[in-house]
Amino acid sequence: MKKFIALTLALVLCLSLFAACGAKDEAGAKIAAQKGTTSFMYADKLANTKTTSYDTFALAAKDMINGNADYLFVDKTTAKSLAKEIEGLKIIEIALSSENYGIGIDKNQADLKTKIDNILKDKATEIDAIKEKYMNGEEAKYVGVTSGTKDGSKAAEQLVVATNAEFAPWEYKEGNQFYGIDMEIAKLIADELGLELVIDDMEFDAVVGAVGKQNVDIAMSGITITTERLGVINFSEPYYTESIVCVVPTAYTELDSAGTVVDMLNVICAK
Repeated sequence: MKKFIALTLALVLCLSLFAACGAKDEAGAKIAAQKGTTSFMYADKLANTKTTSYDTFALAAKDMINGNADYLFVDKTTAKSLAKEIEGLKIIEIALSSENYGIGIDKNQADLKTKIDNILKDKATEIDAIKEKYMNGEEAKYVGVTSGTKDGSKAAEQLVVATNAEFAPWEYKEGNQFYGIDMEIAKLIADELGLELVIDDMEFDAVVGAVGKQNVDIAMSGITITTERLGVINFSEPYYTESIVCVVPTAYTELDSAGTVVDMLNVICAK
């Protein structure tokens, strides 16, 4: 309950900041974000801005570098991963908002939620180790996960996970194997349940809606727990607290002196 109260307070703060910026007017700053994400939802509420959606955060970052956007809004851990892969990015460390990641679970499988919550609790040490190695960039310790083939006749023997493998370090693909924090946690959960893991890779904005359909049991794709999504799926207990940050080209200096979220939004909304 405390976690949801904290999220509510964060949203109240955000709404007050949006109100301070004034009415929506798309003549100002251009913000890039991945479609369907809470980063996009946040940016799209800001006054005097235009938010453009992209299939991936990487595409959004590259388009910003090419001069087609002023800012990129993205989850902080993914921002750090992008900065390693794409030259010319600078992360503004001030958190625009705080949010909790959870595993999306089919509402018709209440027992599965209970089992997953218990695994997250009982295997907390192993899960923390998975998160830590990716956060620290310990590539030698990464474990590739191979997906089984979805088979409706074996639904009771498989754990089908919807994801968008374009969200390092949470999930990404190399060859025919999946890597990332979520993918290794998904494998751990499937092993604990005695099920074959099947990974259904799709666009991010389809992930939540896929749960409970065509044998998809759960969703893991750095998914933020929101009231809207709770209307569609159940969520596990949170397994990571993330923040949305702003990324700019390295040459951009107008936010360097910002000390608070208000300072940042005053610049972004007035641009």
